[in-house]
Amino acid sequence: MTTASQSLPGERLRVAVVGGGCAGLSSALHLAPLVEKGLLASPIDIYTHDNPSMSHQRDIGVGVWSTALDPFRFEQDRPSHQLAYESLIQAGTWVTNVGYRTPDGSWLMKSHLPSNHSEVDQRNMPALLFLREKDLWNSLSTAVHWEQQRGMIQIHAQQKVTQLWEQSTRPFSTHLMIENQKNKDLSLPTERDYHVIIAADGTHSLLRQQYGGHDVERRVRLTGTGALPMPLDIPAEGQHASAADWNEMQRQTGIGLQDRHYTVYRGNAPLTREEMGLDDTSFQTWGTGNSMRFATVPMVYPVGNRKEERQVWFITCDDPEIAQETNPIKRRDMLLEKFHGWHDPIRRIVEATDPNEILADRAIAHRYATSPVLNFNHVVEKMRGIRPPNSGSGPFIIFVGDAFMTIDPILAQGFTVGMEGAYIMKKAIEKACVKCERDPTLNYDPYLLEKVLKERDESRMKRLVCLLRATELVQFLGQPSGTLGQFQTKILRPVVHMIPNLIKSPIFDRVLKYSLGITPFRTVADVHGNDEDDTSKIRKI
Repeated sequence: MTTASQSLPGERLRVAVVGGGCAGLSSALHLAPLVEKGLLASPIDIYTHDNPSMSHQRDIGVGVWSTALDPFRFEQDRPSHQLAYESLIQAGTWVTNVGYRTPDGSWLMKSHLPSNHSEVDQRNMPALLFLREKDLWNSLSTAVHWEQQRGMIQIHAQQKVTQLWEQSTRPFSTHLMIENQKNKDLSLPTERDYHVIIAADGTHSLLRQQYGGHDVERRVRLTGTGALPMPLDIPAEGQHASAADWNEMQRQTGIGLQDRHYTVYRGNAPLTREEMGLDDTSFQTWGTGNSMRFATVPMVYPVGNRKEERQVWFITCDDPEIAQETNPIKRRDMLLEKFHGWHDPIRRIVEATDPNEILADRAIAHRYATSPVLNFNHVVEKMRGIRPPNSGSGPFIIFVGDAFMTIDPILAQGFTVGMEGAYIMKKAIEKACVKCERDPTLNYDPYLLEKVLKERDESRMKRLVCLLRATELVQFLGQPSGTLGQFQTKILRPVVHMIPNLIKSPIFDRVLKYSLGITPFRTVADVHGNDEDDTSKIRKI
């Protein structure tokens, strides 16, 4: 067993990760090799307020695109990364044949996604892995445990971070404040202080709520669904608000959530495609009005020495009566009645699902994304009226996963964006792990780190804008209502149905790649934030 190298003199970056979900574990895993190289102080500390092994064990199927998995695959010299990648692949199923349908069963379009790495490379088209949510978390957790055994990562379970210590005398670091388990009104500082705090504490992130959205540089980037003056009109560079127009009420709106006007019902049906007499094509069916949509994906996963197959499905609709129904059996019956007359095998799939295992979640999203906090001391001074007693700018706070932005679930890219963000954050930190010219006692450059974080944030925003545009497009096409909905149902969809699939499929592929941030001007390497050396290494692999 090896331990972290600490041979070089000087102060190294100390990093804390707040949150033990997939975004938090991915962040720690990507940073672990930098600890062994001696670039970061040992260990990377993960703080989670719950018992991770109990809170991330849902059987529901989730999708992760290969853009989030590739950073693990390409790190071939790191056993933990190979362990994570191989575990994920073994636990899931590559989605291959996909299509869109209408309620009467007609196919609007069919396409084929890559099922292996050579196909991904040949078509420059990402692949989609479907697996149980608990298998996703367990695969990452196993890899983290490997790093923990070697001193690179340390997990602090049931340690709720309430805020940061705002009176630090250190110019570029501070302590986390941990809730006292015996007295919830009291928080105590951690023993270590940290230069970088990665906020991966989810949709309701306390760090986002307190420190996100402040007008530090007199200009506030507003990139998100809330920046839409009308559908499909997301400014490429984001909107901005001046300091004079930005007050605390607007900040709370900026970091807040918005209702997306539908509820998502999800389940795993214990049926096989063979039993249903179907092929392996995953499909999504678009209705008209009330945000009605159905989708299903076959998922095969290991259970001991055998394989189990489930049909992962979800339904969306905006019906208050169904959403408010608390009896699981009655709620399932109401869903079946709502979608009465829709094509086979929708009814069979929903009927086969245990009503007690059908999840119901209101679709919500953050109005705006949250950029990193690069001048913590200025934020504290603005909030409290008193600047921390030091001469620096304070620690950096980087938001990843749902803390960065909870995205409308219509394209199911939440896990993908979170894991991509974890790798982009690692690349930024790695670049700043050099001797500081202004202060030779530091083995990192805080001024360079600030610059790099700004650059990487711009890259993340460009990727996010692509996803938001695609989200609004799918929302517009897949969940029409009113007069426009009648136009799409009676005119547009029949026209699309008549167009040869040979023409439609490439258009679908282009939109899909665009939603992942891949355009004629942006490659997968740009999505990852890789530089030329990284790209050359990946090509060799």
